[in-house]
Amino acid sequence: MESGIRLTRIVTHDDLDGVVSCALLSHSLGIDRFFFTGPVAVQSGRTPTTEQDVVCDLPCPVRVGMWFDHHQGNLEDLKLRGVDPSDVPGKFAAEDSCARVIYGFFKEKVQFPLFMEETVAGTDRVDSFDYRTMEEWRKPTPDRRLSDSIFVASLERGSFRYLERLARLLRERPVEKVLSDTQVAGLADRYKVMEEKSVSLFRQDAFFHSDDPEREVIIIDLTRHNRKPEVIRGAAFILFPDALAALVVGNSFSGGKKTNDLSFSRALSFLLNRREHSKDIGEIMRHLNMGDGHAGAGAGRISCRSKDEMIKTKEETLGEIIRLWKEMG
Repeated sequence: MESGIRLTRIVTHDDLDGVVSCALLSHSLGIDRFFFTGPVAVQSGRTPTTEQDVVCDLPCPVRVGMWFDHHQGNLEDLKLRGVDPSDVPGKFAAEDSCARVIYGFFKEKVQFPLFMEETVAGTDRVDSFDYRTMEEWRKPTPDRRLSDSIFVASLERGSFRYLERLARLLRERPVEKVLSDTQVAGLADRYKVMEEKSVSLFRQDAFFHSDDPEREVIIIDLTRHNRKPEVIRGAAFILFPDALAALVVGNSFSGGKKTNDLSFSRALSFLLNRREHSKDIGEIMRHLNMGDGHAGAGAGRISCRSKDEMIKTKEETLGEIIRLWKEMG
Protein backbone atom coordinates (compact mmCIF):
# COMPACT_ATOMS: atom_id res chain seq x y z
CA MET A 1 0.00 0.00 0.00
CA GLU A 2 1.05 3.57 -0.61
CA SER A 3 0.72 4.39 3.12
CA GLY A 4 3.29 1.73 3.96
CA ILE A 5 1.01 0.13 6.55
CA ARG A 6 1.54 -3.63 6.73
CA LEU A 7 -1.51 -5.70 5.85
CA THR A 8 -1.91 -8.53 8.35
CA ARG A 9 -5.47 -9.90 8.13
CA ILE A 10 -8.13 -10.78 5.56
CA VAL A 11 -11.73 -10.05 6.62
CA THR A 12 -14.15 -11.80 4.29
CA HIS A 13 -17.69 -13.09 3.78
CA ASP A 14 -18.56 -16.52 5.17
CA ASP A 15 -19.71 -18.05 1.87
CA LEU A 16 -18.03 -19.66 -1.13
CA ASP A 17 -17.19 -16.34 -2.76
CA GLY A 18 -15.70 -15.09 0.49
CA VAL A 19 -13.61 -18.24 0.98
CA VAL A 20 -12.24 -18.24 -2.58
CA SER A 21 -11.60 -14.50 -2.36
CA CYS A 22 -9.66 -15.19 0.83
CA ALA A 23 -7.58 -17.87 -0.88
CA LEU A 24 -6.74 -15.51 -3.75
CA LEU A 25 -5.74 -12.68 -1.42
CA SER A 26 -3.73 -15.00 0.79
CA HIS A 27 -1.78 -16.19 -2.24
CA SER A 28 -1.30 -12.66 -3.61
CA LEU A 29 -0.43 -10.82 -0.40
CA GLY A 30 1.14 -13.55 1.70
CA ILE A 31 -1.40 -13.16 4.50
CA ASP A 32 -2.38 -16.24 6.51
CA ARG A 33 -4.66 -14.68 9.13
CA PHE A 34 -8.36 -14.81 8.23
CA PHE A 35 -11.62 -13.62 9.78
CA PHE A 36 -15.01 -14.68 8.39
CA THR A 37 -18.11 -12.58 9.02
CA GLY A 38 -21.30 -11.22 7.44
CA PRO A 39 -22.31 -7.83 6.01
CA VAL A 40 -24.56 -6.87 8.95
CA ALA A 41 -21.71 -7.40 11.42
CA VAL A 42 -19.48 -5.10 9.38
CA GLN A 43 -22.13 -2.40 8.96
CA SER A 44 -23.04 -2.43 12.65
CA GLY A 45 -19.44 -2.30 13.81
CA ARG A 46 -19.61 -5.69 15.52
CA THR A 47 -16.67 -6.70 13.33
CA PRO A 48 -14.04 -4.03 14.06
CA THR A 49 -11.39 -3.41 11.44
CA THR A 50 -8.18 -1.42 11.10
CA GLU A 51 -5.95 -0.11 8.33
CA GLN A 52 -4.08 -3.43 8.49
CA ASP A 53 -7.13 -5.35 7.21
CA VAL A 54 -8.00 -6.37 3.67
CA VAL A 55 -11.82 -6.54 3.46
CA CYS A 56 -13.54 -8.39 0.63
CA ASP A 57 -17.05 -9.37 -0.47
CA LEU A 58 -18.42 -7.15 2.32
CA PRO A 59 -19.40 -3.50 2.88
CA CYS A 60 -16.44 -1.15 3.08
CA PRO A 61 -15.74 -0.25 6.73
CA VAL A 62 -14.49 3.15 7.86
CA ARG A 63 -11.06 1.77 8.70
CA VAL A 64 -9.59 -0.48 6.04
CA GLY A 65 -6.29 -1.17 4.31
CA MET A 66 -7.70 -2.53 1.03
CA TRP A 67 -11.26 -3.28 -0.11
CA PHE A 68 -12.54 -5.57 -2.86
CA ASP A 69 -16.23 -6.06 -3.70
CA HIS A 70 -18.85 -6.51 -6.42
CA HIS A 71 -22.14 -5.54 -4.68
CA GLN A 72 -23.65 -2.37 -6.11
CA GLY A 73 -25.35 -1.47 -2.84
CA ASN A 74 -22.03 -1.41 -1.00
CA LEU A 75 -20.65 0.97 -3.60
CA GLU A 76 -23.65 3.27 -3.19
CA ASP A 77 -23.28 3.22 0.60
CA LEU A 78 -19.69 4.31 0.24
CA LYS A 79 -20.70 7.25 -1.94
CA LEU A 80 -23.44 8.23 0.53
CA ARG A 81 -20.74 8.49 3.19
CA GLY A 82 -19.01 11.03 0.97
CA VAL A 83 -16.17 8.66 0.13
CA ASP A 84 -14.79 8.50 -3.40
CA PRO A 85 -14.37 4.77 -4.14
CA SER A 86 -11.27 5.51 -6.18
CA ASP A 87 -9.62 6.78 -2.98
CA VAL A 88 -9.98 3.36 -1.32
CA PRO A 89 -7.09 1.00 -2.14
CA GLY A 90 -8.31 -2.17 -3.84
CA LYS A 91 -11.00 -2.53 -6.47
CA PHE A 92 -14.75 -2.53 -6.99
CA ALA A 93 -16.25 -4.03 -10.15
CA ALA A 94 -19.73 -5.33 -11.01
CA GLU A 95 -18.53 -8.88 -11.67
CA ASP A 96 -20.31 -12.18 -11.01
CA SER A 97 -18.19 -12.71 -7.90
CA CYS A 98 -15.76 -10.86 -5.69
CA ALA A 99 -13.27 -13.62 -6.45
CA ARG A 100 -13.38 -12.49 -10.10
CA VAL A 101 -12.64 -8.90 -9.03
CA ILE A 102 -9.61 -9.98 -7.00
CA TYR A 103 -8.36 -12.37 -9.66
CA GLY A 104 -8.52 -9.62 -12.28
CA PHE A 105 -6.74 -7.16 -10.01
CA PHE A 106 -3.79 -9.41 -9.19
CA LYS A 107 -3.37 -11.70 -12.21
CA GLU A 108 -0.88 -9.33 -13.88
CA LYS A 109 0.95 -8.75 -10.58
CA VAL A 110 1.41 -12.28 -9.25
CA GLN A 111 1.52 -15.77 -10.72
CA PHE A 112 -1.53 -17.82 -9.80
CA PRO A 113 -1.57 -21.64 -10.05
CA LEU A 114 -3.06 -22.78 -13.37
CA PHE A 115 -6.09 -24.32 -11.61
CA MET A 116 -7.16 -21.00 -10.09
CA GLU A 117 -8.98 -19.82 -13.23
CA GLU A 118 -11.40 -22.75 -13.00
CA THR A 119 -11.83 -22.19 -9.26
CA VAL A 120 -12.87 -18.60 -9.95
CA ALA A 121 -15.14 -19.63 -12.84
CA GLY A 122 -16.96 -22.06 -10.54
CA THR A 123 -17.34 -19.33 -7.95
CA ASP A 124 -18.86 -17.07 -10.61
CA ARG A 125 -21.48 -19.72 -11.39
CA VAL A 126 -22.45 -20.31 -7.77
CA ASP A 127 -22.49 -16.70 -6.60
CA SER A 128 -24.49 -15.44 -9.60
CA PHE A 129 -26.75 -18.52 -9.64
CA ASP A 130 -25.82 -19.06 -13.27
CA TYR A 131 -27.84 -22.20 -14.05
CA ARG A 132 -30.22 -22.81 -16.96
CA THR A 133 -32.19 -25.90 -15.93
CA MET A 134 -33.22 -27.82 -12.85
CA GLU A 135 -30.88 -30.61 -13.88
CA GLU A 136 -27.96 -28.22 -14.26
CA TRP A 137 -28.63 -26.63 -10.87
CA ARG A 138 -28.88 -29.96 -9.06
CA LYS A 139 -25.87 -31.53 -10.77
CA PRO A 140 -23.19 -32.19 -8.13
CA THR A 141 -20.42 -30.22 -9.85
CA PRO A 142 -17.24 -29.56 -7.85
CA ASP A 143 -18.12 -25.91 -7.25
CA ARG A 144 -21.66 -26.80 -6.12
CA ARG A 145 -20.42 -29.49 -3.75
CA LEU A 146 -17.88 -27.09 -2.29
CA SER A 147 -20.60 -24.49 -1.73
CA ASP A 148 -22.83 -27.19 -0.22
CA SER A 149 -20.12 -28.11 2.28
CA ILE A 150 -19.87 -24.48 3.41
CA PHE A 151 -23.63 -24.25 3.89
CA VAL A 152 -23.72 -27.37 6.07
CA ALA A 153 -20.64 -26.29 8.04
CA SER A 154 -22.28 -22.92 8.77
CA LEU A 155 -24.88 -24.70 10.88
CA GLU A 156 -22.29 -26.10 13.26
CA ARG A 157 -20.22 -24.55 16.03
CA GLY A 158 -16.68 -23.88 14.99
CA SER A 159 -17.62 -23.40 11.35
CA PHE A 160 -15.09 -20.61 10.90
CA ARG A 161 -12.26 -23.04 11.61
CA TYR A 162 -13.52 -25.06 8.66
CA LEU A 163 -13.61 -21.96 6.45
CA GLU A 164 -10.05 -21.09 7.43
CA ARG A 165 -8.88 -24.60 6.57
CA LEU A 166 -10.84 -24.56 3.30
CA ALA A 167 -9.28 -21.26 2.22
CA ARG A 168 -5.82 -22.73 2.73
CA LEU A 169 -6.74 -25.87 0.79
CA LEU A 170 -8.13 -23.82 -2.12
CA ARG A 171 -4.99 -21.71 -2.14
CA GLU A 172 -2.91 -24.81 -2.83
CA ARG A 173 -5.16 -27.29 -4.68
CA PRO A 174 -7.79 -27.44 -7.44
CA VAL A 175 -11.37 -27.87 -6.27
CA GLU A 176 -11.53 -31.52 -7.33
CA LYS A 177 -8.62 -32.40 -5.03
CA VAL A 178 -10.06 -30.31 -2.19
CA LEU A 179 -13.24 -32.38 -2.45
CA SER A 180 -11.24 -35.56 -1.87
CA ASP A 181 -10.60 -34.34 1.67
CA THR A 182 -12.65 -36.42 4.12
CA GLN A 183 -14.09 -33.47 6.02
CA VAL A 184 -15.04 -31.54 2.89
CA ALA A 185 -16.64 -34.56 1.21
CA GLY A 186 -18.56 -35.50 4.35
CA LEU A 187 -20.10 -32.06 4.72
CA ALA A 188 -21.01 -31.93 1.02
CA ASP A 189 -22.74 -35.33 1.24
CA ARG A 190 -24.91 -34.14 4.14
CA TYR A 191 -26.34 -31.36 1.98
CA LYS A 192 -28.60 -33.77 0.07
CA VAL A 193 -30.18 -34.94 3.33
CA MET A 194 -30.89 -31.32 4.24
CA GLU A 195 -32.38 -30.72 0.81
CA GLU A 196 -34.89 -33.53 1.33
CA LYS A 197 -35.86 -32.13 4.74
CA SER A 198 -36.27 -28.65 3.23
CA VAL A 199 -38.67 -29.92 0.58
CA SER A 200 -40.76 -31.60 3.29
CA LEU A 201 -40.90 -28.39 5.33
CA PHE A 202 -41.74 -26.24 2.31
CA ARG A 203 -44.80 -28.36 1.64
CA GLN A 204 -46.21 -26.76 4.81
CA ASP A 205 -44.72 -23.27 4.74
CA ALA A 206 -44.62 -22.25 1.06
CA PHE A 207 -47.34 -20.22 -0.66
CA PHE A 208 -47.94 -17.51 -3.29
CA HIS A 209 -49.02 -13.96 -2.47
CA SER A 210 -52.55 -12.88 -3.37
CA ASP A 211 -51.06 -10.11 -5.57
CA ASP A 212 -49.12 -12.73 -7.50
CA PRO A 213 -51.80 -14.70 -9.39
CA GLU A 214 -49.17 -15.79 -11.94
CA ARG A 215 -47.42 -17.69 -9.10
CA GLU A 216 -44.02 -16.25 -9.95
CA VAL A 217 -42.57 -15.81 -6.45
CA ILE A 218 -42.55 -18.67 -3.96
CA ILE A 219 -42.86 -17.26 -0.43
CA ILE A 220 -41.56 -19.49 2.37
CA ASP A 221 -42.72 -18.14 5.72
CA LEU A 222 -40.75 -19.64 8.60
CA THR A 223 -41.93 -17.26 11.32
CA ARG A 224 -44.10 -19.90 12.98
CA HIS A 225 -41.04 -21.86 14.09
CA ASN A 226 -39.62 -21.27 17.57
CA ARG A 227 -36.38 -22.97 16.65
CA LYS A 228 -34.50 -21.77 13.62
CA PRO A 229 -35.22 -24.13 10.72
CA GLU A 230 -32.13 -24.81 8.67
CA VAL A 231 -33.38 -24.86 5.10
CA ILE A 232 -32.04 -24.75 1.59
CA ARG A 233 -33.94 -21.97 -0.18
CA GLY A 234 -33.36 -23.32 -3.68
CA ALA A 235 -35.11 -26.57 -2.77
CA ALA A 236 -38.40 -24.68 -3.21
CA PHE A 237 -37.90 -24.91 -6.98
CA ILE A 238 -38.11 -28.69 -6.72
CA LEU A 239 -41.71 -28.25 -5.52
CA PHE A 240 -42.54 -25.34 -7.85
CA PRO A 241 -40.30 -25.70 -10.93
CA ASP A 242 -42.21 -23.05 -12.93
CA ALA A 243 -41.73 -20.28 -10.36
CA LEU A 244 -39.30 -17.46 -11.15
CA ALA A 245 -38.02 -16.63 -7.66
CA ALA A 246 -37.99 -17.94 -4.11
CA LEU A 247 -38.28 -15.70 -1.05
CA VAL A 248 -37.65 -16.90 2.50
CA VAL A 249 -38.84 -14.81 5.44
CA GLY A 250 -38.17 -15.78 9.02
CA ASN A 251 -37.26 -14.44 12.43
CA SER A 252 -33.68 -13.63 13.27
CA PHE A 253 -32.20 -15.63 16.12
CA SER A 254 -29.71 -14.34 18.68
CA GLY A 255 -27.88 -16.79 20.90
CA GLY A 256 -30.31 -19.48 19.81
CA LYS A 257 -33.31 -17.41 20.90
CA LYS A 258 -36.00 -16.17 18.53
CA THR A 259 -36.26 -12.39 18.18
CA ASN A 260 -38.91 -10.14 16.65
CA ASP A 261 -36.50 -9.04 13.93
CA LEU A 262 -37.19 -10.32 10.43
CA SER A 263 -34.72 -11.70 7.92
CA PHE A 264 -35.39 -12.00 4.19
CA SER A 265 -33.43 -13.85 1.53
CA ARG A 266 -34.34 -14.24 -2.09
CA ALA A 267 -32.99 -15.69 -5.31
CA LEU A 268 -34.08 -15.89 -8.92
CA SER A 269 -34.88 -19.20 -10.56
CA PHE A 270 -32.53 -20.56 -13.17
CA LEU A 271 -35.46 -20.19 -15.60
CA LEU A 272 -34.70 -16.47 -15.88
CA ASN A 273 -31.19 -17.25 -17.02
CA ARG A 274 -32.70 -18.43 -20.30
CA ARG A 275 -34.57 -15.24 -21.14
CA GLU A 276 -34.19 -11.48 -21.21
CA HIS A 277 -35.62 -9.81 -18.10
CA SER A 278 -35.23 -6.76 -15.89
CA LYS A 279 -35.62 -8.44 -12.49
CA ASP A 280 -33.05 -7.36 -9.90
CA ILE A 281 -33.24 -8.81 -6.39
CA GLY A 282 -30.49 -6.59 -5.03
CA GLU A 283 -32.25 -3.47 -6.27
CA ILE A 284 -35.46 -4.49 -4.49
CA MET A 285 -33.56 -4.93 -1.22
CA ARG A 286 -31.83 -1.58 -1.64
CA HIS A 287 -35.06 0.20 -2.62
CA LEU A 288 -36.70 -1.00 0.60
CA ASN A 289 -33.58 -0.02 2.57
CA MET A 290 -33.41 -3.46 4.14
CA GLY A 291 -30.34 -5.07 2.61
CA ASP A 292 -28.37 -5.64 -0.56
CA GLY A 293 -27.38 -8.22 -3.15
CA HIS A 294 -27.03 -8.44 -6.90
CA ALA A 295 -29.47 -9.15 -9.70
CA GLY A 296 -29.78 -12.85 -8.98
CA ALA A 297 -29.90 -12.93 -5.20
CA GLY A 298 -30.14 -10.72 -2.16
CA ALA A 299 -30.85 -10.58 1.55
CA GLY A 300 -32.09 -8.11 4.11
CA ARG A 301 -33.15 -7.58 7.69
CA ILE A 302 -35.76 -5.43 9.44
CA SER A 303 -35.83 -4.70 13.18
CA CYS A 304 -39.19 -4.94 14.96
CA ARG A 305 -39.99 -3.95 18.56
CA SER A 306 -42.81 -6.41 19.18
CA LYS A 307 -44.50 -9.49 17.82
CA ASP A 308 -47.46 -7.42 16.59
CA GLU A 309 -45.12 -5.05 14.78
CA MET A 310 -43.27 -8.03 13.31
CA ILE A 311 -46.47 -9.54 11.90
CA LYS A 312 -47.59 -6.21 10.44
CA THR A 313 -44.14 -5.45 9.00
CA LYS A 314 -43.90 -8.90 7.47
CA GLU A 315 -47.19 -8.55 5.62
CA GLU A 316 -46.40 -5.02 4.44
CA THR A 317 -42.90 -5.93 3.30
CA LEU A 318 -44.02 -9.02 1.41
CA GLY A 319 -46.60 -6.88 -0.36
CA GLU A 320 -43.99 -4.26 -1.26
CA ILE A 321 -41.57 -6.90 -2.55
CA ILE A 322 -44.24 -8.37 -4.81
CA ARG A 323 -45.27 -4.91 -6.02
CA LEU A 324 -41.70 -3.97 -6.92
CA TRP A 325 -41.19 -7.34 -8.56
CA LYS A 326 -44.23 -6.82 -10.80
CA GLU A 327 -43.16 -3.27 -11.66
CA MET A 328 -39.84 -4.56 -12.96
CA GLY A 329 -41.68 -6.26 -15.81
